[in-house]
Amino acid sequence: MILPQHLRNSSPWLSDFGRLFDTAFQRVSQGPRGLRVHENDQHWTLEADFPGTPKQDLEIEVREGALHLGIKSDNELTNSYRLPLGKHIDASGISAKLDLGVLTVTLPKAKADTETHRIEIL
Repeated sequence: MILPQHLRNSSPWLSDFGRLFDTAFQRVSQGPRGLRVHENDQHWTLEADFPGTPKQDLEIEVREGALHLGIKSDNELTNSYRLPLGKHIDASGISAKLDLGVLTVTLPKAKADTETHRIEIL
């Protein structure tokens, strides 16, 4: 399990995102090595270890409502991972960087509609 149960129940964001991880990576061995998840008020951060993997061998894209991460070897995908994004992620703002073998993917949270709207009764 990626997120401990006591953390998953501490906020709706953690709870929803924890369920995404449970369904996306049923066992940790199915996900990228050393997967770590961090959250703040603005975004989620995923970190995964890819020691010795050059960035040109990593492929990340958003399609069909999911984040797809692929690892190429000899120009063919050898491993791929899929993480459903759900409605709480702003897919247009996702960014990634690879530094010293650690891939960091930033998933910005979708802006909640916090404005008050008065509804006129007709």
